[in-house]
Amino acid sequence: MNIKQLHQFTQSFPAIPISIQFQMTDFDPIAITQAFDQPDKPCFLLTGQPKKTEDGYSFIGLNPRMALTYRNGRLTTTDYLGNVSHETIPLKPVLERILADNKTPKLADLPPFNGGLVGYFSYDYAKYATSAHLPEVADPMALNDVDLLLIDQVIAFNHTTKVVTLTRVIASSNLDRKYDATIASLQTLQHEIQRVHHQSALPAFSMTDFKLQFSLPEFTEKVAVAKKHILDGDIFQVQLSNPQHAKMTGSLFAAAPRLFQQSPSPYQFYFRHNDFETLGASPETMITKRDKTLFTYPLAGTRRRGRNKIEDDAFADELQHNPKELSEHNMLIDLGRNDLGSVSQFGSVKVTAFRNLLKFSNVMHMGSVVESTVADNVTSVDIIHSLLPAGTLSGAPKISAMQIIGQLENNKHGLYGGCLGYLGFDGDLDMCIGIRLAFRKGADLVVRSAAGIVADSIPKHEYQEFNNKARSIVTALTETSEKGDVTDALLNR
Repeated sequence: MNIKQLHQFTQSFPAIPISIQFQMTDFDPIAITQAFDQPDKPCFLLTGQPKKTEDGYSFIGLNPRMALTYRNGRLTTTDYLGNVSHETIPLKPVLERILADNKTPKLADLPPFNGGLVGYFSYDYAKYATSAHLPEVADPMALNDVDLLLIDQVIAFNHTTKVVTLTRVIASSNLDRKYDATIASLQTLQHEIQRVHHQSALPAFSMTDFKLQFSLPEFTEKVAVAKKHILDGDIFQVQLSNPQHAKMTGSLFAAAPRLFQQSPSPYQFYFRHNDFETLGASPETMITKRDKTLFTYPLAGTRRRGRNKIEDDAFADELQHNPKELSEHNMLIDLGRNDLGSVSQFGSVKVTAFRNLLKFSNVMHMGSVVESTVADNVTSVDIIHSLLPAGTLSGAPKISAMQIIGQLENNKHGLYGGCLGYLGFDGDLDMCIGIRLAFRKGADLVVRSAAGIVADSIPKHEYQEFNNKARSIVTALTETSEKGDVTDALLNR
């Protein structure tokens, strides 16, 4: 839109997106991210295979205006000049104020995301969204509960139309004064992007072997306790996870090309801030909002992929007719309906797809879709509070399941089981569930996966599910890792 067209929104919205668009058939999201990345600055890339309901996009956030981390009730804010402040304060009103102060109109010719908050809410953030008591757990890695970047400049690529959209959000009051300069800066950025045709040399990466935290005997004991809770009526199902730990040097970004190629998923991402870094290929949406419509996509029920078509078809048939898997999936559909219901117009929640078979690189799942119409005056943060964590990563009933998880596992999940994506200034949002990922804090590298425990679960089968679910990310990291071991000094930390 030109300046005259944008003027119509200046009285109703405090901020305006200024954009330019151009065709680029050889746009490579990894190469573009490399070209503009500054290793000592935050980095955000969200890409992936298109969902059936919309065009696929890659989003790269440039030069965050602000960074926010939240841990144990303490907010740390860093502005673009590097000034740092700390406050002990509830986070929800802070985020809502930022989104309201930068609210933009939703323009039909622009991509779904053109500026907003990007990053993650951890599984553990749920303690701020409920008045119920959740047990305190060990936090040896000092993981943040929330890590977000305020992005007002976005590179977006439409995988279907091959159109690149460059957007810069500015204050409406500055439209006349800054429009020409903003267009000029976007055109300069366009020329820089058009000169990027190949990936640069990837950063170094090395790691030790992964080791599961809980052995099979230890896990078997935990399953027995979980089953007793089920028989006692405390829960119907619970997701017990088993983290794998290693030490690393270098950057997880080195494994991005391999992981993205080997694990086509709706959400492929890389995020870095300070000494935290994550890389993943998540198949599962926690929540998407487009205008007034909310979507959540429960995945539950898992089988590994077969070595050939006959075996693959047999596993698929077994998955789709297994009473345990069907019961678990139906339970989590109901939990998704209940979660959406608390932020939706009465009577609008409906299941629009039911137990479809979805095949990924290493596993297959049953997937459903639940939709609703968002209620009036519900904010993006309200929606996060209602849905996080997804039932597929906690259990049912959700609070009771989380209490049992905390008691049995006694360690902070961090991003695993939380959500990652964006909360747009235009009111839309898209957050995937934090699964099929690796994250590191300093030299400590973690890959985590979970198994759904019900009354008839067999521990050794559930234990194998950890490896099936984690295989794609573990394989990508292992194949990327440099030959040789990390230094003795690193191992002995």
